[in-house]
Amino acid sequence: MLIVAGALALAVLAVILFEFVFSGRIKIKLPPLPGTASSAGEYDPDLLAPGVRKIMDRHLVTSITVNGEMVDGLLAISYETSPRRGFPGTKTAGFLAGDQIRYGRALVRMNERGAYFKWVDNFDRAFRPSGTAFHASALRSVETSARRTEEPKLTEQDDTDVFPEIFEPVDPHWSVTLSYARALMEGYQKYGGRDLERRIREESAVLLPVFRDRKTDSELLAGPRMLLALDEWDEPIPGSTPEPGEDAPIERSPGTHLADIDLWAMSSFARFDPAWAVIAGEWRNIVEGSLLESSLPLYASAYRSDTESYLAITGGGVMSTTREQLEIAIHLAEVGVVDRDFLSFIRSALRDEKRMPAGWNPVTGGSSGQSSSPTEYALALVLGRVANDSLLIDSARDTLMRHYASSQTSDIFGGWYRPGSSSVTYYLVAEDNTAVLLALR
Repeated sequence: MLIVAGALALAVLAVILFEFVFSGRIKIKLPPLPGTASSAGEYDPDLLAPGVRKIMDRHLVTSITVNGEMVDGLLAISYETSPRRGFPGTKTAGFLAGDQIRYGRALVRMNERGAYFKWVDNFDRAFRPSGTAFHASALRSVETSARRTEEPKLTEQDDTDVFPEIFEPVDPHWSVTLSYARALMEGYQKYGGRDLERRIREESAVLLPVFRDRKTDSELLAGPRMLLALDEWDEPIPGSTPEPGEDAPIERSPGTHLADIDLWAMSSFARFDPAWAVIAGEWRNIVEGSLLESSLPLYASAYRSDTESYLAITGGGVMSTTREQLEIAIHLAEVGVVDRDFLSFIRSALRDEKRMPAGWNPVTGGSSGQSSSPTEYALALVLGRVANDSLLIDSARDTLMRHYASSQTSDIFGGWYRPGSSSVTYYLVAEDNTAVLLALR
């Protein structure tokens, strides 16, 4: 009996050593992540997520050459169905970092361990330019980049698994690396492992000086210039008012987009390096204090570090975009800051209109007439999950399903679509379908 007991004890000790030493199981406990499903069927009772994954693998997943190296498993921006049934459609020859990162996070949610670890390596190789600290925002073909203007047109390819062109990473930014680190930490929270811990520490070391030294600002468009309280006898400053028939000049200002500030990721970084604790607390206060003095419960678009002030809107228009507002609200809710007025505002739009506008004017309270894409409805569903708002979850899900390709004869059956370039074609967009995967799982 003693021999048997000793053998059992050795066996148990061997298992413990393997689990905690050799396999590198989770040793650092990260903050809880609200909204995480307890089972695959909790928010996906009809098992829609596997269908989304399948149609994305079929029409969007592509192998490309980046800087002379073949990289597998990247998502093209979109796929458009053919106007003729039974014929292949076309892919857009471009790749966005945000699409890939959402896909990597979705692989964790779907417990696709092997695919996730391949994704970690592939993304890092493809999107981190040589000699650059941060990951790129996009990959574009070398030929397209050579003739690129301010708004380059992306070319289309036949529905093929391999693009013949050579691609290069463009527009590196700290926010992409922060998003990538978020995907690493979600994987670490589920799988653990020394490799993920090493990668997280490396990204922390790259990002920490940027936040510690308050160098997150970049030049932003801050909307049209508005000259208020100008009396008729005043002489306006030259260039401050448009000439008759001209649009108001666009302001430019340094600032940090608040939607890029992932508060949960920063709090998680603090578990690896205590220097992040103060930074995470400061940015939580900044984002929480960004509510505008408006008739609508909207957040400022950006924060200017040098003057410690907010930019109400960014971009060339006068609207606060729906996507940006939802992303800010989600980041706040993930660290326990839930604005019930904003939740009620979004619920009302979904319940009354069965859609959300592309944005709202924070001054007049008016909304744009353009409908939102599936991405916004997926974000609303995520917000409902994070805030534990069952009414918002149900409303967002009902509206999201209006964009589901339910026809079994459709080339993109099982995915989420947008109207195509003609009345008989449809787009399968990587942004929408990766957002839906995260909302469902």
